[in-house]
Amino acid sequence: MSTSQQIVKRSELHGRLTIDRRTAQEVGRVDRLWLDISSQRAIGFTCKSGLLGSKKTWFAWAQVDTIGENVFVTINPELPELSKPEQAVCPIGLEVLTDAANKAGTVVDYLFDARTGSVIHYLFKSSGWRGVLDGIYLLPVAAISTIGSKRAIVSEAAVSEPVEYAEGLHKKVGHVAEFFHEDLDRTLKNVAGVKRNAQNLAEKLQDKALEVRDAAQEKVAQLKQRQTQESREPESPPQPPESDLF
Repeated sequence: MSTSQQIVKRSELHGRLTIDRRTAQEVGRVDRLWLDISSQRAIGFTCKSGLLGSKKTWFAWAQVDTIGENVFVTINPELPELSKPEQAVCPIGLEVLTDAANKAGTVVDYLFDARTGSVIHYLFKSSGWRGVLDGIYLLPVAAISTIGSKRAIVSEAAVSEPVEYAEGLHKKVGHVAEFFHEDLDRTLKNVAGVKRNAQNLAEKLQDKALEVRDAAQEKVAQLKQRQTQESREPESPPQPPESDLF
């Protein structure tokens, strides 16, 4: 898969056509994504095919080649068909409890990095706890202290004033990450230019300050010299009264 981050909403994968990259043959459609709760990472998905989707095939996440409008997988016909591991869990419907034993809502979806499978955020529907309105909110993975097959215990502070999720937010995040990745060189050049301009301005201000200082010192020296000269000039002798001249 691509090395750049690709943030995907779990529900967006549901029903996407799955194609064997080697043969270009359809193998079914994505049915359910599974996580390893201990690592908070996608480890595979089940694909349904056949009459009324009766056949279920497990694909490990390592087999996922590309995710677009379709999902390309790599199938090695020489290896036996894989089976879903015991630790695989589907977290949809998990009850969200606070560490103060209050119910905050229910997990309804999650965002993850399709490149690594790592969960970025869970999405939970509020139960109206503490006046939080009905809606879909972000639940950071870091806020979860304990998670099992039925419940997740989270920090009460993380869900008392949660951030509401807006449709398309993960796509905007992905575009921003891609923009910064592609524009990194230009950004660094701009930063270097700003630093140079700031340095030039600082040097000009320093030169001006030195010029003002030198002028002030010269002025002070002139005043001291004048005072010294005035103190050395002899005083004029007193003039006799006019009556003594005749």
